[in-house]
Amino acid sequence: MQEADSIVARGPDPEIAGKRLLVLGAGLWQVEYLRCARRLGVETWATDWSADAIGRDEADHFDPIDLKDREATLDLARRAHVDGVLTAADIGVPTAAFVAAELGLSGPGLQLALDATDKGRMRERAKAAGLNCPWFQRVREAADASRFAAALPVIVKPIDNCSSRGVRYVDRPASLADAVGVALDHSRSGEALVEEFLTGVEGSVEAFVQNGAATMLGFCDKTKSPLPDRYDLELRYPGDYPQDVVRAIEQLVYAIVRGFGVKDAILHVEFLLTAERRLFLVEFAIRGCGSKVITHLLPQLTGVDIVRAIVRQALGFPTSVRPDRQRHGALHFLMFPPGPVRAVHGVSDALSIPGVIDVCVERAPGDTIDVVRDGRSRPGHVLVHGNSRDDVQAALRAVRSAIRVEYDGGTISAPLNLDTWTYA
Repeated sequence: MQEADSIVARGPDPEIAGKRLLVLGAGLWQVEYLRCARRLGVETWATDWSADAIGRDEADHFDPIDLKDREATLDLARRAHVDGVLTAADIGVPTAAFVAAELGLSGPGLQLALDATDKGRMRERAKAAGLNCPWFQRVREAADASRFAAALPVIVKPIDNCSSRGVRYVDRPASLADAVGVALDHSRSGEALVEEFLTGVEGSVEAFVQNGAATMLGFCDKTKSPLPDRYDLELRYPGDYPQDVVRAIEQLVYAIVRGFGVKDAILHVEFLLTAERRLFLVEFAIRGCGSKVITHLLPQLTGVDIVRAIVRQALGFPTSVRPDRQRHGALHFLMFPPGPVRAVHGVSDALSIPGVIDVCVERAPGDTIDVVRDGRSRPGHVLVHGNSRDDVQAALRAVRSAIRVEYDGGTISAPLNLDTWTYA
């Protein structure tokens, strides 16, 4: 953690010190935004649906307001006389954009916020902009699923959720109705998408957009979960792509900026590269990649204090964002068999391994590790950096060797090894 801290600003920023910032969400991934803002001398307000949110004490002021509650959030913003609003949580993006628009503050705009959080709108706008997308259909009733039987295999997903919640791969007609039902259950608006299932290498790219100009911060290739689920297991930076594909990834980002009218935002773009070297847009978000990629990993790889740039942008101040290095790194999710946890061993040893930025097992003695079906239920993660891809993988092997979960009954397990797909 000391290495990550060396990238961030240590003292107040005279241009924004004394400004007031509202941060929507006070969960684990939002903590660094609150800490950074306060280091910069900004007075912070935070909201979260949970009165016990982990980040509530990181803010100067806290209110237990649901991120979806636009009017209550706007009322707080007015009472607090805030100068900016931001969120790193997908569910809070429309509310943040609404508040910014109502108060005349810096923000991505409400239309863009809705386009980026409604996958149906996103697909329609992307298609109109000429971007490669899978075919798709909206669906509101599980009973309508049978009409997609001839199109199998497909991906079924809620139209307005994130972290792979409710996302399923379907290759049998008998499974369609159940998959659509699950997606609808996870949709806030009661709508799902059925999409073409594409095969290839998946990845994502982070870009910081100022006045319509995008600066690439990092791109990765991924290891995904086994089907029928579609969550990430490992992100490797920089992605292992030939130069023509790297240029195509950059062009995809520029096309999104133009096609969706992105002026000022942080962009997280997920894509898929087919065997025929066609690049498809999977989806994008106007918030940075979670799981500490934006807050901890990419600052180490690029030398850019990305969170500071995001805070300044929310307050209406431009920032010079120039990556001055390109190191290798990875976000690896620590996966364990399901069961009741008696003890977790080796985390402190893993943190001392050279190249390790952060290790977190989010299950404590007395908790239960459940079967993982989406990104939010993964039980842990590790962030590492190094001079080469091989260095990064060596550090990950060392972490897996150090950490063990002990279960009630005495069984002990190592994290999942993605090379062998075994817990060893």
